[in-house]
Amino acid sequence: MTEDQANAVYNVLVEHAGAREDDRDAFVYHVTHGCEEYRFQGVLGFGGKLYVEPRRWRVSCYREDETPARVEAIWVTNEALAELRAAAAGAEAPVQG
Repeated sequence: MTEDQANAVYNVLVEHAGAREDDRDAFVYHVTHGCEEYRFQGVLGFGGKLYVEPRRWRVSCYREDETPARVEAIWVTNEALAELRAAAAGAEAPVQG
């Protein structure tokens, strides 16, 4: 993940999942250096994590901490992350021609 992508992802986490702005620098550092699982907490509680997977970026929380509000936040956040990931994948695709 590039630094620009990491900042875009963190914008989504702040907007939809309640991530703290003061954790941005640590997040960007870690995910641009290969971290595949980052605990940001936010409205998802202590188990609120971003997973950087080869084909998608997603958030989740501990199943026992799920509430209707957290499930909704996860759904909305993951939809926004899917759009970002699709755009990133399109930018990475080789130019045909």
